[in-house]
Amino acid sequence: MPRSGSAACPASTTARESRSTAGCGWLELPLPRGLAPDHHGAYARAALMDWDKRHATERLPAWAEPWAQKLGVSFRRILVTDQEKRWGSCSRGVLRLNWRIVQAPRALVDYVLAHELTHLIHDRHGREFWATLGRVMPDYEARRARLGEIGPALLW
Repeated sequence: MPRSGSAACPASTTARESRSTAGCGWLELPLPRGLAPDHHGAYARAALMDWDKRHATERLPAWAEPWAQKLGVSFRRILVTDQEKRWGSCSRGVLRLNWRIVQAPRALVDYVLAHELTHLIHDRHGREFWATLGRVMPDYEARRARLGEIGPALLW
């Protein structure tokens, strides 16, 4: 099953850990014996969602840290959520990030992280918000536009 994402290959997961393997844009998922063919798609989708959620939970906090440092802010924690229409939100030092963002290229994940962390400085999307984001990520407009283009194609 093809996976979009950053140019770097994700770390492989051993068969013992999840019975699936990931590498260089592909996730191999063995189907359980006896699973009816009309259930293959649902099983694969559920397994992929689970893998992405674990990936998000494991990696997003470390990926957010450099952006927090650049912005001079700190966050209390990151919660991986299942938001239907948002990539993320931020309130009182807690970032809530949609697990689906890990399907996007890393540059777009970084945009969402920096965007949400900027909310720790400016609550609303005013002129100051965009200026602050622009200081740490000068190409944020291009990243934002690209996320708008590819976002609907990610697993929803």
